[in-house]
Amino acid sequence: MTTTIIVKANHGWPVDVSAFHPKTGEKIEHYGGRVPAGENRDFICHSDMDLKIHEVQPAEIEDEREAAENAAAANDTRDEDAAG
Repeated sequence: MTTTIIVKANHGWPVDVSAFHPKTGEKIEHYGGRVPAGENRDFICHSDMDLKIHEVQPAEIEDEREAAENAAAANDTRDEDAAG
């Protein structure tokens, strides 16, 4: 049996959806994702998965932005070093 879960990110924040094996707790890769603020998305769940639904908070978005900027700066530095 399958169940459709409708995630409505309609309160101004995105929502992350992740899938996990119900017995082992291992993350099921390549399933889930981020529902952008203001959008709806359907997710299908079956007996071999559990879903975790998480409303992303402003501080988490800022932390992600800083991490991406730091990673980009590190890549730029490596590129400059490789160029000589």
